[in-house]
Amino acid sequence: MFRLFKKKEKIKRELPPGTIRKEFHFEGNVQNIGFRFEVQSHAKPLGITGYAKNNDDGSVTAQLQGSLENIDKVILSLQNIDRIQIDSITEKEIPLDYYEKDFSIIY
Repeated sequence: MFRLFKKKEKIKRELPPGTIRKEFHFEGNVQNIGFRFEVQSHAKPLGITGYAKNNDDGSVTAQLQGSLENIDKVILSLQNIDRIQIDSITEKEIPLDYYEKDFSIIY
């Protein structure tokens, strides 16, 4: 049979020393206001990979991978946007994703 489409190979990336990955759970006024886009717009320029997604309960989950300093910058920036009201943030460190290349918004 013909192979019309090549299977895309995943290539394990080498990550800079000190790279960490954290999962954040945001509660408050974080849906229907562009919150996920704000996470992406603050993360990408800093070279942070990961994703942001809405949850059925009105909260948002985001995974951020990069340096601790840059991840902290993103979180602080989000807390200083007037239209966003974050009532609580929980975070936990999670295993690195060596195959991820970008930051995405999950719909």
